[in-house]
Amino acid sequence: MTTPINDFDTLQNQLATQVSLLSYEESNFLHENSLIFTLDVQYVGERGFIACDIQTLGGAFMWVGIVELACTVPYTPQYFGFRETPLLVETITRIMQLEQLKPDLIIIDGHGIAHPRRCGAASMVGIALQLPTIGCAKEPLLKYSGTLGNQRGEFLTSYIGNEPVGRVLRTQTGIKPVFLSVGHLFNIEKATEIILHLSSAYRISEPLRRADQYARAAAKQEQLPQMRFYESISK
Repeated sequence: MTTPINDFDTLQNQLATQVSLLSYEESNFLHENSLIFTLDVQYVGERGFIACDIQTLGGAFMWVGIVELACTVPYTPQYFGFRETPLLVETITRIMQLEQLKPDLIIIDGHGIAHPRRCGAASMVGIALQLPTIGCAKEPLLKYSGTLGNQRGEFLTSYIGNEPVGRVLRTQTGIKPVFLSVGHLFNIEKATEIILHLSSAYRISEPLRRADQYARAAAKQEQLPQMRFYESISK
């Protein structure tokens, strides 16, 4: 059954009011051993292969957890977050339960509040789990203006009206940018620092690159080192 777009609109607008943004000082709780979950999804038909990269902020890579799930929400243009969020939440919940781990920060390959309705998948995941989340995407959902400097660390601010909601961030000198926004319980300045810290050599941060690589491999039924498969909570 297809959910009416008006229902998606109403729910997404309601969720947007639940997003909490923190100050820089409030977001300054991470340290070298802080645990970061980073997630990406690949699809084969109506099944999602979700990869959850697990590492510390200091760069100690642990493993990538894989969960395969049936999609419960059909694809609807402009409302992709409703399709992807249940897969992400279930994967994170399953790994937390089985491994007795709690992430200090979750990074989603997608958008947070830099979204036409101020609530992308990164925000939905953060609200559902009440954990800090940020979204880091390869393509923007919002228009932006200005000339982005060529050097690593330079950024432009994305706005909805007069409200700053995200950043167009150059992670490597001379390489095209990524599109960063807070999902929930975090701060954009701190998120910028974190993504730059994790992007030591490439445009895409190391955990996001791994999550993408492992999700693609899982979708092809390929095995990679440090890949762990988890049964889903609900098939």
